[in-house]
Amino acid sequence: MIQEFYITNFYSIRERQGLSFLPYNGDGMLEQYTHEVRPGVRLLKLGIVYGANASGKSTMLLALDFFRRLMVERPESKAVQLDFLPFLLDDRSRDEHSGMEMTFYVDGVRYSISLEFDRKRIHNERLVMYTSVRPTVLYNREYDDAGDHSVVTFGARSGLGKKSQHIISGNTINNCTVMAAFGQSNVEMSQLNKVYDFFSHNLRPMLQPKTEMMSNVKTILGRKDDGAFKRFLLQVLQVSDFNITDLSVTEDESQTRELVFRHTGDGGIYELAEEVESQGTKRFMGMALMLYELLRDNCFIPIDEVETSIHYELLAYFFKLFLANSEGTSQLLVTTHDINLLNENFIRRDVIWFTDKSKLGTTLVKHLSSLGLHKTLSPYNAYRQGKLVRLPFTGSPFLDIDQE
Repeated sequence: MIQEFYITNFYSIRERQGLSFLPYNGDGMLEQYTHEVRPGVRLLKLGIVYGANASGKSTMLLALDFFRRLMVERPESKAVQLDFLPFLLDDRSRDEHSGMEMTFYVDGVRYSISLEFDRKRIHNERLVMYTSVRPTVLYNREYDDAGDHSVVTFGARSGLGKKSQHIISGNTINNCTVMAAFGQSNVEMSQLNKVYDFFSHNLRPMLQPKTEMMSNVKTILGRKDDGAFKRFLLQVLQVSDFNITDLSVTEDESQTRELVFRHTGDGGIYELAEEVESQGTKRFMGMALMLYELLRDNCFIPIDEVETSIHYELLAYFFKLFLANSEGTSQLLVTTHDINLLNENFIRRDVIWFTDKSKLGTTLVKHLSSLGLHKTLSPYNAYRQGKLVRLPFTGSPFLDIDQE
């Protein structure tokens, strides 16, 4: 599970900003909202980020996805630039290094990995674990400017022999992380395996509003040896009042899969083709797949604009389903414009974050619990009144359309 994630000099983020999944005391429903990663340490399962358009909500998720890819994808050559931009609205940030840092737990052990980089190379990388109060360095990587190469030093607790260390170091080209190089190296099992598996399996790619999820739904439903997902999906659709009694997958000669929906109508059961079903129905089916993975696989899923094509009552119900049924280490981080959640009693305040833009165009990330709102006051009303973060300023609705 992720405890904290911090970002510096990445797109609209200039100064160090971040999110934390450490809970605050007194918000209630602690058992439902948190998981104990080790005795005495609980982390939140949910994070919700609000903010105006272009305030940096999506940037938080993009940074997380960028970090994940750095950990598992090895560039084809030294010439490939890292796929991001630094902050561009001043004269110095574009020439400065960017940075990211994540603290997370795997099997009850706390790890911290940090990076310092620009578009051409990774300048610093460090992985430590905490089996006691003091950190144990698993590896440290520095860029040697004179030799134009990376120097990787492994700690004694890494569990890697000298030959394996040499192989990984050789695969760590300037624009590649040590972790990604490890993933491409034929070496023995070590402490790095658990960390690499966390990034490659548990931390999932970012889901954007236009991400097409139905193909994955159809692929899983088409597996004749696995009916568990179908039973789960039908159950979720039925308790969500979609009037869908059954689903089946057809496949034509070109191996194109199509879904057939069975609805209860006046006089019996009727079949409808996938193309006539609403976009909201199909979007919610994709969300049900995400819920299935969250409940089954112990993963971290980031979803941008989670409310896309979803009615508010279904959105709130989706969160309730996750919180009520999640017993493992899964976490869900979403951005949304739907402020109705701020008016719900079942939403803990420590899961709410806001992105705001400074007058200089930089993204500021603010935790609701840090904004001084009294517990008896409504976050919904305070947000609508602009007391938490700045709301978009809108001027006159009349435009001079004849102006040349």
